[in-house]
Amino acid sequence: MSYEFSFLFPFLLLTLMMQSLLQWLKKSLHGWRVMSVIGIISLLVCITPVGGIPLARWLISLNANFSIPLTAILFAKVWQKATGKVWVDRKTLSGFWLFGIVMGLLLYPMALGLGPYDPYSLGWKFSLLFVLIMVLTIFLLLKRTPLGIVLMLCILAYHLRLLESPNFWDYLIDPFFVIISYLRRPETFSRKGFWTSQSF
Repeated sequence: MSYEFSFLFPFLLLTLMMQSLLQWLKKSLHGWRVMSVIGIISLLVCITPVGGIPLARWLISLNANFSIPLTAILFAKVWQKATGKVWVDRKTLSGFWLFGIVMGLLLYPMALGLGPYDPYSLGWKFSLLFVLIMVLTIFLLLKRTPLGIVLMLCILAYHLRLLESPNFWDYLIDPFFVIISYLRRPETFSRKGFWTSQSF
């Protein structure tokens, strides 16, 4: 199933790019007919073979696994443009960016050799990482935040092995998610979306 799931992020990314183009051309984005056309075109582009490999799979050369939170944010953007309904607003997004920054600081510096311990090893089997994420997930679900739902999806996706990586860290963060989170840090620390209750 991980092979098929790897097409989801490129599909959503291409769909968002096409939506943005239509928006720039001042065309309507709403309606199932428009979304169906965009979806079909995006799917056809993703599965088009280039050099014997589907175009969507070429993204693997840039990033082996796109994390569940980054995929969820991308889905939320596509959904918002398609329906006009906001699932993750800017205030709530600050919680995602804060999560990306904190988890990135916990993983990447030491994983790159800045310290005697590699925290990436915690993701191979049940460890303190799983306990901490479980506790955080329960807390955020009780606070009714979208991030709580996404972390629950991370746990479920890991259980189903939806990504090609068997390491739990890769379900939580990826380099692109961490970089975007860092670039969004002014917004992150000026808002309190991480702890703000949101209806779902």
